[in-house]
Amino acid sequence: MIIDKPIVNPDGLYNQKQAAKALHVDRHTIARYEADGVIKFRIRKAGKAKVTTGADIIKCWQGMYTIK
Repeated sequence: MIIDKPIVNPDGLYNQKQAAKALHVDRHTIARYEADGVIKFRIRKAGKAKVTTGADIIKCWQGMYTIK
């Protein structure tokens, strides 16, 4: 996971591979994050692909780097 905030469009839609690239992690890590509820994906009607928003990617990143 990167230390710098991911550069994504908060309103944009990203598949698992793109989310993994934005967070600098493996696609399998994104799948694990989804299973753990760290990031939410939905099924897109067109093409039946799993997608998430840029806002959810940023939220996932912030959850990993919350200063306490």
